[in-house]
Amino acid sequence: MVHKIDFVKTFIFLVLTLCMCFFALFSKGNVETNLLKTLLSDNIENSQNIVQIANKSASVIKIVFESDSEKNLVKLKENFTKNIDKEYLETDDTNLSNLFKLYLSAPSNFLSAKTKKLLKSGEYDEIYQKSLEKLYNPAGISLTDFEKDPFMLFDDFVLSQNRYFQSVNYQNGKYYDFMNLKIKTKDGLSPELSNRKIKKIIKLQRKLSDKNSKIYLAGNPVHSYYTSISAIWNINIICIFSVLLICFLTYFYFRNLKILIPVFAGISFGMLTGYCATRLIFCNFQIITMVFSTMLIGIGIDYSYHYFFTKYHGHNFNKNLTFSLLTTIIPFALLYLTGIELLRQISVFSVFGLCAIYWFVLYMYPNFEFAEPKKNIKINRKLIKILTFAVVILGFCGLFRLKFNDSLTAFYSPSGELLHSEKIYNKISGQNGLKTQFITVYGKNLAQILSKEEKVTAKLDDKNIKYMSISKIFPSSEKQKENFELVKKLYDKKLNNYDEILTSAQISKLRSQAFKPIIFDLKNNKISAEFLPDKNTSLIIVFSDKNIKIGEKITDIGKDISKYLKTNRLALAKIFPIVLILIFGFLSAIYGFKQGTKLAFPPLFGTVCAFGMSLLIFGELNLFSIIALFLVLGFTIDYSIFRANAQGQTEDAVLVSCITTAFSFFMLSITGFKLISSITFMLFTGIVSAYLCGYLIFNKDKN
Repeated sequence: MVHKIDFVKTFIFLVLTLCMCFFALFSKGNVETNLLKTLLSDNIENSQNIVQIANKSASVIKIVFESDSEKNLVKLKENFTKNIDKEYLETDDTNLSNLFKLYLSAPSNFLSAKTKKLLKSGEYDEIYQKSLEKLYNPAGISLTDFEKDPFMLFDDFVLSQNRYFQSVNYQNGKYYDFMNLKIKTKDGLSPELSNRKIKKIIKLQRKLSDKNSKIYLAGNPVHSYYTSISAIWNINIICIFSVLLICFLTYFYFRNLKILIPVFAGISFGMLTGYCATRLIFCNFQIITMVFSTMLIGIGIDYSYHYFFTKYHGHNFNKNLTFSLLTTIIPFALLYLTGIELLRQISVFSVFGLCAIYWFVLYMYPNFEFAEPKKNIKINRKLIKILTFAVVILGFCGLFRLKFNDSLTAFYSPSGELLHSEKIYNKISGQNGLKTQFITVYGKNLAQILSKEEKVTAKLDDKNIKYMSISKIFPSSEKQKENFELVKKLYDKKLNNYDEILTSAQISKLRSQAFKPIIFDLKNNKISAEFLPDKNTSLIIVFSDKNIKIGEKITDIGKDISKYLKTNRLALAKIFPIVLILIFGFLSAIYGFKQGTKLAFPPLFGTVCAFGMSLLIFGELNLFSIIALFLVLGFTIDYSIFRANAQGQTEDAVLVSCITTAFSFFMLSITGFKLISSITFMLFTGIVSAYLCGYLIFNKDKN
């Protein structure tokens, strides 16, 4: 099998491989598993806010506790909290005890929006009557001593902060409680380590859950974990089946599997090159890029089979392979221009990987002596006609269902279990049916941020819109002073009404007490970090079932990204006809107008059929469907180029190339991740359709 070895080229190959292996093992960077970040781009309008919000949500795990009794519920939550890894994880009430102490040091500084509204309108009698009802309620519990807060204003304030001081929820015969668990990122917790911590949480969830008590997990980290696990599983399955197919085809044609040694060496070299180039250009490596990279097995094997079948039957192999490479990497290179991080990584990985395989085939394969194929498949032309007719009918039917979906739901569908957990969390936390939106507030310092926030939240309070913000938990010094003045007036008007409950000394002390608003130092407060992406920015989280109009810029992540995806989709749709014209012009210039038309028609046929059949199966298309059309052109034009310069067993080479490439995309199309399946299904159907059409055009005289 070994021929004359070119030691210089072999030495270069070994040095490059060793260097890349060293880089792959020791390079810094993480595998990115966050789903939202895969679609983010610096070109998105309001992108800074979206990135900040995404970073916050990427580290929060939502947890719901369910039990048949309140006692068991408390025990369940305690057991869960006790067993979590507190070095890397913290609950959202980690700092509540210190926060509560700060509140108690000056309870008159804190008023709920409802109480403040009553005080401003002078409804002192209503406040007084409510305090008596609470005082004489046998089941009532006061958070402070009555002699320190006789009107129980502080109790009312704390209960209004249900996001942090939530009580047990009873619904449909079950008791519920919820909490947020945050992954600490101060020390740069990597996604890999994050996944390991989530895996332990899932084990703890299953251990503590039984028929009477259950724990539900939701949130972006949980979705990212299951997506990454699914991605790794898909990679393994696709690689195994692709390798088995390659082994079968190789043995079928050559009755010898030894030639697979250089074949897999070339593919491995290509994938290693693509990986290193991607890690070198990008800080983090997207998990979905790893799934998509398995297509190099199908595409890379094409070059080997073309070498086996045609190398010894003419002198055009190098030219054909070069044209094949160029027409394939050009559409991949276009993906880099989209600005979407995921597609840019796929672009870099594919271009460098294919170039490496191309180099390996041209410069390393001559070191080996390969036996010529011993089989020649005779294809039934009548069967090809029937299949082509079926493809045309299916594609034509699908075109009548033209519909586009630019929302995030077009790219990801969570499992039924995760979807159920999200619904339960939203219901128990009071967010059921409410859309989450964000208002960003900027300021030179924290004091200015709080003041600006309170002006915005006042508008939300007027419209009775639910929200959470740092100013709701930590009022500004101006607001604390204002609250104090309102409480002071209340005391002047109604404090004497308690003369039968409080002693004169206690009343006198309350009147004469010097209230001084506390200015909180929020730099070291962990709860404030949830709302402060940086020292000059804060986020107001708004929950509403309608569009909010309060004169402020509202960030709706789903809406903003959908708008961005639609803009890119329309832009690419306008470019596609131009690409077709350029490809046709290129082929016509090289092969002449008539031959150029024959070469360009099968790829065009493949794109139209892929478009229609994707509509027939999925019912809708998206940005990645348009991108897939570009890739179909790049992949299938290779078949036309090799057929136009037919030599040796060209048709067998094209058939095997089609089978291996289409098979890789077919395997990817049945993955659970819609973003990948939507694009690879079009590639699969487009490649098969183009092959069928090309066979009929270039083999019309064969039976």
